[in-house]
Amino acid sequence: DRVLDPKEPLNAELRTGVSLCTDYLVFDVTQPPFDDVKVRQAFSMAFDRQKYINVVLHGAALPAKGLYPPALPGYNPNLKGLPYDVEEARKLLSESKYGGADKLPAITFSQSGTGYYVNLDTAALVQMWQDALGVTINIESLDSNNYYDQISKGNHGQIFSGGWCADYPDPENFADVLFHSDAESNHGNYSNPELDAILEQARTEQDVDKRIQLYQQAEQIIVDDAPVLFTSHGLSYVVVKPYIKGYVLTPMNMPIERYLSIDPTLLPAN
Repeated sequence: DRVLDPKEPLNAELRTGVSLCTDYLVFDVTQPPFDDVKVRQAFSMAFDRQKYINVVLHGAALPAKGLYPPALPGYNPNLKGLPYDVEEARKLLSESKYGGADKLPAITFSQSGTGYYVNLDTAALVQMWQDALGVTINIESLDSNNYYDQISKGNHGQIFSGGWCADYPDPENFADVLFHSDAESNHGNYSNPELDAILEQARTEQDVDKRIQLYQQAEQIIVDDAPVLFTSHGLSYVVVKPYIKGYVLTPMNMPIERYLSIDPTLLPAN
């Protein structure tokens, strides 16, 4: 926050850019009430992304309406996300097979932590849902040291935090790796045969334009089915001294050192 302040001397040396990361919340679709798509959509539409980013993340992120971060090939600026709409969210909840907030089963949010401490992001999310939908959510802490092991084993509540940063800059590394029915990282147990067929076709499609179209179709299906609630895309920050030349802040935050050089005329006098 200090370096982001324009009055801070280091601000002139600050480089910012988007990263290939997307954060989201996972709904376990095999556990009631998130076995109903309307409940998942309701929880997604009762979430104010911008407020969450401003308050919890101090503005250091971009709102995510879909899976692909802005710098990723296949990012679709025309994607139809689920908007923040409390009235529609309440309507969807009443139209679900559960018939409303007062008829939902007990819901548990699994966070990474210890004891009774509630993380700021968890508290903000739960408060939004309680205020907008009138639901009651229990919070449990999974030991941070083996949190992801517990998630992988299925030892979690109906909601838990997730996120992904690209191993390589391709939409396959997001859609297929996270949402194909057989994907190891599909921790919410989401399955859609139509999506699987599109992802499997895209694996071998050699026409680049058609391949991107397939992955954009896949993303829209994922957004509509709401197996996760997309929260934010990451931003990158780095301070670079003026005498360092050739530095490029890449979306994967991998500077190519061989192109870096030092301009001795700009080195501090001491």
